[in-house]
Amino acid sequence: MSWICPMCSTANDDSMESCMVCDAVRDMKFTAEAPPEQQYKDGLAARESGAESLAVQCFLAAAEKGYAPAENEYASCLYSGKGVERDLDTAFDYFRRAAARGYSKAQYNLACCFLYGHGTEVNNEMAVKYLAMASARGHAQAKYLLGTCYYYGKGVEQNYFTAFSFYSAAASAGVAAAQYNMGFCCENGIGTKRDFSQAYDCYSLAAAKGHAAALNAMGNCCFYGTGTEKDVDKAAIYYRKAADKGFASAQYNLGVCYEKGYGVEANLPTAKSWYKHAADGGNPGAAEALKRLSRMT
Repeated sequence: MSWICPMCSTANDDSMESCMVCDAVRDMKFTAEAPPEQQYKDGLAARESGAESLAVQCFLAAAEKGYAPAENEYASCLYSGKGVERDLDTAFDYFRRAAARGYSKAQYNLACCFLYGHGTEVNNEMAVKYLAMASARGHAQAKYLLGTCYYYGKGVEQNYFTAFSFYSAAASAGVAAAQYNMGFCCENGIGTKRDFSQAYDCYSLAAAKGHAAALNAMGNCCFYGTGTEKDVDKAAIYYRKAADKGFASAQYNLGVCYEKGYGVEANLPTAKSWYKHAADGGNPGAAEALKRLSRMT
């Protein structure tokens, strides 16, 4: 027994759940005359089932009818090369179409294209323009990235206070990177008054989401007693979590813990191993530590 693919008319064995040629899911239909909202939903369903090629066809059909969410999704497929050959120039064009319709996700994606030069030349001013549009529509990641633009003065005059404001807004929306950056600002008094307790709270929120830099920062807070009670045992635990994610500063800090016996049993070979990982990750202190330990043994 076999079934005929509704997309490419290929005959497939009855045991197969998706087409061997185009990945269309068995019994999943594509109707060119369907409204764009339905085609978009069909595309999402196809993607969920693993039929990337069918998803692309659904998104394109809806996009050609001017449906902004589908324009954005089709552009995302082109951007990532999922289900279709990667094409940054065409992805940029479809992001721009959806952004012009006021779709915040596309405005954010278009801003990233301008920021990183994907499908167009780098243009920080245009990136800020579209980030501001998406941010005004409540896009949390846009708020975070806009804060970063203000922090470094990319496409806009540098302003730490404005950067902190956007970081705070994105942090409230649950963006881990913004929570970490807000904590960093609070710890160092950048764009706001110095507040170690608030810094610790912000780091804690980001660390709970697995943010490597925040985990390392939590280790530092526990190690030095910044915004919380000093606890080298907890510090070593946080350093280990961040180190396991490949964060070089945490790998160095964990090396120090093993060398000195802070929160863990002293173990020079293990210390050297973590210093080596950190040095390979570009941490200069780790390279010096390795040289120092090599002279001791």
